[in-house]
Parts: sequence; C-alpha cells; structure tokens
Amino acid sequence: MKNNELFGVEIITSKANSAIVKIGKLTDKKYRKQDKMFLCDGIKLFEESVDFCPDVRYIVVDNDVEFESKIIDKIKQKQHSGTIILCVTKMVFEKLTDEKSPQGIITVCGISEKKGLFSTSAKKEKIMILESVRDPGNVGTIMRNSAAFGIDRLILSSDCADIYSSKVVRAAMGAIFKVNCEIVDDLFTKIEDMKKSGYNILGAALKKDSLVLGNYKFSNNDAVVIGNEGKGLSNKILDICDNTLLVPMQDNTESLNAAMAATIIMWEMYKGK
Repeated sequence: MKNNELFGVEIITSKANSAIVKIGKLTDKKYRKQDKMFLCDGIKLFEESVDFCPDVRYIVVDNDVEFESKIIDKIKQKQHSGTIILCVTKMVFEKLTDEKSPQGIITVCGISEKKGLFSTSAKKEKIMILESVRDPGNVGTIMRNSAAFGIDRLILSSDCADIYSSKVVRAAMGAIFKVNCEIVDDLFTKIEDMKKSGYNILGAALKKDSLVLGNYKFSNNDAVVIGNEGKGLSNKILDICDNTLLVPMQDNTESLNAAMAATIIMWEMYKGK
C-alpha cells in the first residue's frame, strides 16, 4: 500500500504546490526566520522531533518509500494532533532534501527560542557561550554534547552558524529540542548582565596566567566562553572575562577545534556537578 493511501491524503506531484514551495524555501535562513520553521531530514530526526518538539507543522514523506510500522504509527498519531501529512513523489521529495541518501521523510518544526532571566538563586544554570563559531558541524556537535553533559543554556552570538540550518540540525542529532539556546546580538552586554547576576566568566584561551583544565575545580556559577575557530576569542570579550582557561596539551601540537575544546570543558564541568 502506498503512503498516500495509508494516511488518507492525495499524493503531491508538482514542485509548484504552495506547501512544497513554502517548505522548500526553508533551506534559506531568511525564510526560516520569516516563517519560524526549520527542516529535520531523516528518520532519526523525525523520531526526535515527534518525541520532543511541541510544534510539528508538517511531515513530508516520499510516497515510494516503505517505512517500519512504528514510523507509520507515529506519523498517524501526529496527524491526529493536527500536523499536516504531505505525501509526495520522489521527484518532489528530492527538491526538499540535500541528503545524498535520503530516507524519505522530512519533518517541519516550528521555531520557539527559549529566553529568560538568568537564575539569581543559589543554584545557577550551567552555561556555555559561543562567540563567532561559524562552522555548522562545530555548533551542532557542541549542541549535542551540551545535552549529553547537562548544560542548561547555550548562548550564541548572532554571527555563529545558524542553529536551524540543516548542517547544524544534522550534527546536533536531536539536541535542538533539548538544549535551551539563546541567540544574542550583543554578546558583550549579555556577559555583563551575567556577571551582575553573579556568574564567573571563563574564556577558553591560551595565556600564561590561564587556569589549567583538570586542576581547576568548577563551581556552580562558572560559565565558559568558546571563541571563533581561527581567531579564538575577541579582545573585547577576553577583557570582560574574569579569567581564562586552557586545555593542557603536548607541546608543538595544533590547538583543538572549537567543538572538541568545548566538549572536554563540558565534561570537566559535568564531573564536578
């Protein structure tokens, strides 16, 4: 039985279909921001979105792909909750995906950024801050590992890679729904506000007087800033940090990339929770 028959909908055969045109534009950041939606491509991200995203707008399925019964059941359940199911031909589906080996299912989720005041209680949030981290793989990996190591909030400067781009969403592997991400236009002012709320800001940087990861014992009011892949932290942000923190390494070796450095630091923060 074809998917359109399973879900009781007509099969879409035209790339010019209004819903398909709207969804197709979500590959562009401008339209993701305008329509407050983003794409999750593949079965794993479909399952994560259905389980953790409260706002699933569309589920697009390739009419020629056969899915496991548990996937079919989940799609039907979302249909009952108001999500629109679109069955399309392979030609139409390929217009929407940039995967080399697509799995025949794309979920379209609503964007709902969580923002709020920092905790002023004795128990602070665990926070990582990213300044100008441009590589989507790095941002997605940091998001994924933030979820793994109990980071409560990830703050990103607005020039970081877009967390709703397909490459970031793919690398994050569902963490987009689990980590409280906040994108800020003025990172300096945000850090100033955090310091006023009692946070101790540590910049990841190699300096003679840097604290050494492994020797430093994290407290519940520490937040760590990770800088750009090539340039590191800007002088402006370094100057406002209370201290700097380095990952000890062998001499004559290249520095770690942003995602690896962030992950090692998050692990140390997690151990000391």
